[in-house]
Amino acid sequence: LDDFNSQDIANTLWAYATIGYKIDTDKLNAFLSEAISMLEEFKVQGIINLLWSLAVFNFEDVDATEPLFSKITGGCNLLVNDEDDSRKLSIEELSQLHQVSLWYNEEHEKESLLPPKLREESKFAFIANKGCPSNLQKDVMKTFESLESLGIVVVGEEIHCNQTEYSLDFVIRMKNSQKELAVEVDGPSHFMNHSLMGATILKRRQLGSLADRPL
Repeated sequence: LDDFNSQDIANTLWAYATIGYKIDTDKLNAFLSEAISMLEEFKVQGIINLLWSLAVFNFEDVDATEPLFSKITGGCNLLVNDEDDSRKLSIEELSQLHQVSLWYNEEHEKESLLPPKLREESKFAFIANKGCPSNLQKDVMKTFESLESLGIVVVGEEIHCNQTEYSLDFVIRMKNSQKELAVEVDGPSHFMNHSLMGATILKRRQLGSLADRPL
C-alpha cells in the first residue's frame, strides 16, 4: 500500500466489496490505517466508498472508523455552501451512507457520528432510490400466488421495511397465521462466479439481523 494514494485505496477496497471478495481482518486494518494517515487527501465521496466497503465486510473494529465519520461531517459542511452541484453528494452516495449508518448505529449499536440532517437526507435518498421489480421477481411472485390452495398468501410486493428502510421484494404468510416472511429474489446480476455481490451480502445481512420479518 506504500505507493497507493487516497483514490487508489478507496477504489481498491470498493472494488473488492462490490464483487463480494473476502478480505481478512489484517488487510482491512492495513487499508484503514493507511487511509487515516492520508485523510486530508480524501474527498467525501471516497470516504463514503471506504465506509460502505467496511460495512459490506462487517468490519468489527468500528471505533477505528471515527476519523472517517469526522471527515464526512466536515466535508459535508463545506459542500452545503458549494455552488458547484457536481460536488454535492449523489443519491447513490447518500444511499450508501444510510447503509453505513445501519452498520455502525444499528448492527454495532454505536451512537451516530453524523449530523441529524445528513442522516435524514441519506435515509430519504435511500428510500427514494428503489429499483424496479425484475421479470424473475414477478415470475416467482406469480408462482407463490398460484399456491394459495396450499395456504400460502402473498401479502404484497415491494413492501417497505420500517426497521431498515429497505424495500422487500415481496412478503408472504400462511393463511391461518399472521406471521409474515420476507422473500428476496436474487437473479444472476446479484452473483459473480456463483458468489454473492457485495450489495446483496449487505442487504441480506442487515435484513436478517435488523428487520422484524424473517428472511
